[in-house]
Amino acid sequence: MIFKLFIGAFLIVNLLAKELDQLDELIDYLKKNSGTRIGFLTPSNYASVKRILPDGVKPVYAEHEQDLTQMVLNGSIVAALVSGLPEHKYHDSLHIFSSNLITMHSFLMAPDLSTDYPHGNSVNLSTFDLSLAINAALSKMQLRGIDLQLAIKNAPKEVIQAHTCKEDDQSQFAVPNKKDATGLLRDILDNEEIRILAQGPADWGINDGNYLLNPPVGFYPDFLDAVVEELKNLSGSDKEPYGQIKIKRIFSNMSPFPWYYLFNGTAHLTEPYFILDAPYSGSGKQCTNDDDCLVGEKCLSYCRHAYRPRYLMLRSSCTCLGTDSKFYTKRSETSKDSSGSSNAGLLVLIVFLTFFFVGSVGSIGFLIYRERIGVPVFRKF
Repeated sequence: MIFKLFIGAFLIVNLLAKELDQLDELIDYLKKNSGTRIGFLTPSNYASVKRILPDGVKPVYAEHEQDLTQMVLNGSIVAALVSGLPEHKYHDSLHIFSSNLITMHSFLMAPDLSTDYPHGNSVNLSTFDLSLAINAALSKMQLRGIDLQLAIKNAPKEVIQAHTCKEDDQSQFAVPNKKDATGLLRDILDNEEIRILAQGPADWGINDGNYLLNPPVGFYPDFLDAVVEELKNLSGSDKEPYGQIKIKRIFSNMSPFPWYYLFNGTAHLTEPYFILDAPYSGSGKQCTNDDDCLVGEKCLSYCRHAYRPRYLMLRSSCTCLGTDSKFYTKRSETSKDSSGSSNAGLLVLIVFLTFFFVGSVGSIGFLIYRERIGVPVFRKF
C-alpha cells in the first residue's frame, strides 16, 4: 500500500513537472525533440529569437494571432512566440514566459542614394527630411508619455521604453519648414496623405492590433495615430504647422516582402511595429534579370540580396519601443487554479501531503505492531 502511494506521488509530481512554463525547460525540450514545431506571426519574429533556439526547430507561421494560439491549444505546435503578449482571454489556458530578448521596433524608410547606400533613393524620393520630421513627431509623443498611456488603454500590452533618441531635448530635432520640405516629406505635405507600408491585413489581437477592422484598433494603430497627430502640428523655424495629414495603409502579405514599395515611392515608411534587428534579404520585386533589381541584388524570380541587418540597408527612425518577446505553451488542466496561474504551490502541497500521509500510515502501523507484540511504545512506569 505504502509503495503504491509513493508511486502515485511520483506520477503526479512527474506530470506537473513536465509543464513547459519556463524558457530553460522549453529549450531543453527542443534539444531533445528535433523537428518540434514552434509558431510565429512573421519570419521576422522567428529571426528575432532564432539565435537562442536549438537546431532542428521547425518554424510555423500563422497570419492571425488567434490562429497561432489555437494551434498551441490544439497541440499542433508546442509553443508560439509574439513580441508582446497573447490576448488576455487566453491567459488562463497558457503558460507565458519571457524569451529574455528585447525586440526593438521602429519606422523604416528607404535610404538616400550615397556611396554607403548605392541602392538608395534619388533626390526626388529622398527620405532625409521625412526622417527628421518623423523623429521630431515621435520624440514629442514619447516625451508626453502617450506611448505608455496607449499601453494601458490596450492592456495587456507591455512596453519597454528603449528609446535611441532622448526626447527631453527637443532642440536636437531640426524640423524642416513646410515650404522648404523636400523628397517624400514634400509629397506628404502636398497631398495631405502619408502612405504606410504594412503587413496583412491581419488580426494580431485586440491589444497589439486588429487590422481587419476599419479603422484598425489596438496599440500599434493608436501609436501611429499619435505620431501622425504630432506630425500635423509640427512646424519649422517659420512656425507654419504642417497641417492636415491622413493615413493610408499599403497592406501586403507577399513573400518575399515588397520592400521596393519604399524605394519607388508607393509607400513613404513602414508601420511602427517593424522589427529593427531582423534581416533584410532584398527588395522583393519580381524580376526577369539582374537589371530589374537594385544595386547589389540578384534576380532569383524576385530581387534578392545577401542577408544583412535591416539597419544597414534601410533608414530607421528613432526606436519606437522595445518589447519583451514572449513564448507561450499550453497549460494542462492539472496545473490550473482559480487565478489561472502556474501551480508550483500545488505541486509542493501535493508532495508534502503525500509524504505526510505515508509517514502517518507508517507510524500508526508501527504503533499497532508494538501493541500486538506486547511492547507498546507508550508505557506506564
